[in-house]
Amino acid sequence: MVKYFLGQSVLRSSWDQVFAAFWQRYPNPYSKHVLTEDIVHWEVTPDQKLLSQRLLTKTNRMPRWAERLFPANVAHSVVDPQNQTMTTFTWNINHARLMVVEERCVYCVNSDNSGWTEIRREAWVSSSLFLELSRNLALPGSKAM
Repeated sequence: MVKYFLGQSVLRSSWDQVFAAFWQRYPNPYSKHVLTEDIVHWEVTPDQKLLSQRLLTKTNRMPRWAERLFPANVAHSVVDPQNQTMTTFTWNINHARLMVVEERCVYCVNSDNSGWTEIRREAWVSSSLFLELSRNLALPGSKAM
């Protein structure tokens, strides 16, 4: 079973400011949910894109039982300074057999105001366990499929 979420926002900051803030965001006193952020790998490609892989250990804004299940995430990012885009892809590495939460964010210059930045966030939550449970448990008034 996969659930899909989509959100789009406009940040009233330039792409350069958003890009700089992205790399300087941890540690900071306002993000106490992030315990560690370690860069595992980074490289600049021949076409001048910055690729990175990071490991984040954090507590999440979710029920306490879920915080214990999903404390670590892997984050990949691709920064294209020439086209002023940054794409991040994050997913959990703990208990992936139970549930996988994946998020992709794309940051780019706003088409209406070049001093602003657009962000498109997509998330996928998939779980074969919950699919099996939903198939085997019939809710009152529902039909089994």
